[in-house]
Amino acid sequence: MEVSLPKDADIGDTSTINSQAKPASPSTNTNDNGGEEEKASEIKSTQPHTPIPMSKTRRLIVFVSLALTMLLASLDLTIVTTAIPKISQEFSALSEATWIATAYMLTTTALQPLYGRLSDTFGRVPSLIVSILVFIAGSAVCGWAQSMGVLIFGRALQGVGGAGLVALVFIIISDVTSEEERPAYSGVLGAVWSIASVIGPVLGGVFSDKASWRWAFLINLPISGVVLLIVVFFLRLPQPQGSFWEKIKRVDFLGSAVLIGAVVMLLLALTWGGKDFPWSSARVICLLIFGIIMLGVFLLIEWKTSADPTVPIPLFRIRNVSLSVLGQFFMGVGMFCPMFFIPIWYTIVKNSGSITAGLHLLPYLLSISLVSVASGFLVVRTGRYRGLVIFGTAIFVVGTGLMVLFDEEISSGKQIGFMFLMGFGLGLNIQILLIVVQTAAPTEEMASATTLFLFMRILGSSIGVAAMQSIFQNSLLPKLTRLVAEHPEFTAAIMGSVNDQSLIYKSGIPLDTRNELVHIYVLALKKVFIATVPFAGVAFLLTLPLKHVPLRANFKPGAVGE
Repeated sequence: MEVSLPKDADIGDTSTINSQAKPASPSTNTNDNGGEEEKASEIKSTQPHTPIPMSKTRRLIVFVSLALTMLLASLDLTIVTTAIPKISQEFSALSEATWIATAYMLTTTALQPLYGRLSDTFGRVPSLIVSILVFIAGSAVCGWAQSMGVLIFGRALQGVGGAGLVALVFIIISDVTSEEERPAYSGVLGAVWSIASVIGPVLGGVFSDKASWRWAFLINLPISGVVLLIVVFFLRLPQPQGSFWEKIKRVDFLGSAVLIGAVVMLLLALTWGGKDFPWSSARVICLLIFGIIMLGVFLLIEWKTSADPTVPIPLFRIRNVSLSVLGQFFMGVGMFCPMFFIPIWYTIVKNSGSITAGLHLLPYLLSISLVSVASGFLVVRTGRYRGLVIFGTAIFVVGTGLMVLFDEEISSGKQIGFMFLMGFGLGLNIQILLIVVQTAAPTEEMASATTLFLFMRILGSSIGVAAMQSIFQNSLLPKLTRLVAEHPEFTAAIMGSVNDQSLIYKSGIPLDTRNELVHIYVLALKKVFIATVPFAGVAFLLTLPLKHVPLRANFKPGAVGE
């Protein structure tokens, strides 16, 4: 027997459901580091979160659909990386190829905070359905695109849907699980994300070599269709009250528009700076200045708006929320840079193909997956998470620092060991920190806190990769220019290797010159790895002041019958 929910229950204000639950008794907790005791109610909402009742079978079906949704969104971040050469060749547009990845990144990053508030206003299920439909439309446009311009538009449209897929998965999980059981579910979703990051480049390469690059996008259609059917027929969540126009008035469109503009400006400046345009160019400087100004305007709007703010400023007064959210920005830099630059290292030093170079990330990504799942169940069993987060981040800092030792002579054992160490540390905190945020945030701001956390992670990764790419290019180009001066007969191969590293081994460069060229790349990559360490270090420092807030268990899944 299913437990029925009031049709007018408001998902943005769960008082209708929470009133049926027994209030959590006041309790005190002691900070893991021996600090002073404080009541959980001082930093949490006075109204406990009560999960949506759901049978075990329906819960399993819904979770599988959410995992597939996460798989889709994660795949599209990486699947195009190995397909870009074939796409560029077909459209004869190598200079525009980077926009295939950049367009998706821009829209995904900029729109993520908006989805949390939209799901509060219009409901989780309608918001998720719209996200899936937009993602399907974007995938179809990409799969049948007949020009680079149409393909880039399709990727941007995919990003609009993808932003909602990522955000709403974690929001819905927080709706249907208690805080006590949520770490296990989040750990599995983290593993799905990591696995998708592994198989994405491989699938992209296989489709490009064995079939067509278009299947890197068309593969989304049947999977998205299955997910859409499951969501429509099995996902039942309370809907917010009010007419459509009342809901529209509650949405902070002005704040969202300003935030989107600020993020796009900053990402374009960091993407173009030092690569397409000099850092001193008016275009890059203006984008940076106006991007920062618009961020300030956004914060002012959020402080003064009469609508439901996209990012509620009071969230930053909660210690665990502000520390975790800010830490995710720095963690995003440290987490994604190895994913981007380690395959480049293997391509240059080991002459690996694009697919093989991606497979070399397995020690990093599989350790993230396995440890993420294990840490989730460990938190469920013990109810403790602060020590895991601090220990994991510290291990990640050590692993990131060891990446500096990657040179031409490093052994395979050290390569695997260093990457495993990074992944192990990251797996201990990548999803647990989201639990920290959700445990500390007021129930009525759960969606906004979740999307803010995810937004800061992807913003950090986007800005970090762009900044590290600039460091890489600025270190590389002067040395390549000097090498060209010494060996002018190989100018085309040496300078061409910037866009196609395989030329290092395919263009007939003599062994001595090739070794010099490889060493130049290794030195440039070493600067990138060095620059990544401080970001990981700041993320670690931000975990130290975290306070332990007990996980609440207001709901037992077995209590609801079939």
